[in-house]
Amino acid sequence: MSRLTGVSFCLITDGRRPHRLRDELASIRALAISPIEIIVAGNAPPDLGDDVIVIDRPDLAFAGRLGAMRNAACSAATFDTLVVADDDMHFHPEFAEVLNDAGEWDVLCVRLLNPDGTRYWDWATVGGPRGHMLLDYDDTDDFVYVTGGLAIMRASVHAAVPWDGARGFYQGEDVEWSARLRAAGMRIRFDVRGKVTHQDSRYTQDDRVIRFHQDLSMRERLGRDIDVTGMFRDGIAHYRWLTTRATLHAPPATAGREAIRFSLTSAAPALADRPFGVRVLMNGQESGTVAFRGPQTFTLSIPLRAGQANEITLESEASVSGFDVGIGDERPVSVLIHDAQLVEG
Repeated sequence: MSRLTGVSFCLITDGRRPHRLRDELASIRALAISPIEIIVAGNAPPDLGDDVIVIDRPDLAFAGRLGAMRNAACSAATFDTLVVADDDMHFHPEFAEVLNDAGEWDVLCVRLLNPDGTRYWDWATVGGPRGHMLLDYDDTDDFVYVTGGLAIMRASVHAAVPWDGARGFYQGEDVEWSARLRAAGMRIRFDVRGKVTHQDSRYTQDDRVIRFHQDLSMRERLGRDIDVTGMFRDGIAHYRWLTTRATLHAPPATAGREAIRFSLTSAAPALADRPFGVRVLMNGQESGTVAFRGPQTFTLSIPLRAGQANEITLESEASVSGFDVGIGDERPVSVLIHDAQLVEG
């Protein structure tokens, strides 16, 4: 297939972080690269912009099939350079310099940072004598691997070495893909000029490895001043599955923290054919109902009252018994609550 000269940004999303995806899109547009196309595959939220090509595959998103979503986006791309990324990346202006340089590479890695300024898995090795660890930017290794969260490549690379479409969360899809890249003789290089931030504060660098804040309390995961009852433990940081009722506890309104914002995602595909509502009550007073049908995500912003603690109660009309939420623990579930934070009203 003959390719046009240009850059295809191929993003995947499960729909749970629409505000982060929109920030990522804004950062891509700000790069002022031309020609360019933006493709979003998975469970995309609405109104991403007329310049975004959406590949609607909520089935893959909710099954966690990362490789299959990436393959779908890359297969739809028309340009000769692919930038494949998760939905929580922020591209900095320096990133454009990398794409303007032809270079002798097939797959390219750049600086990929955590929100606290430490490194994410941007230039690393896995499976060799050094184990899984970060490399110095001027070092290399026969077992270099490319994190699945951000991969820059020639389109010919994906044609020759696509992702394993059957692999999902925590199944090492990027490690397996990197091994096949090396076996195929692909040139994996690093360019220190490029800079991208992985906007997920659950991660930080600890010497030569990346640490995941899996031991944080529920309060720390959902927000320093937000507590929750009526939910059970999770396996993916601050996500919480609601059974039939949950309450978010927030402090009184103060300057700069006048509302609580959080997102709700339905437990599709299990509830895809069962429309249901989730009642929202603020301090015991009903403030509305969120109507779900299929794989949808809604972001709610509810004003807080001053002078008193605030309780936001969610009551679901439906749940699914014995639904595997991916933590080896099957319980009734309904919707996912995530990205809770206090914001200005």
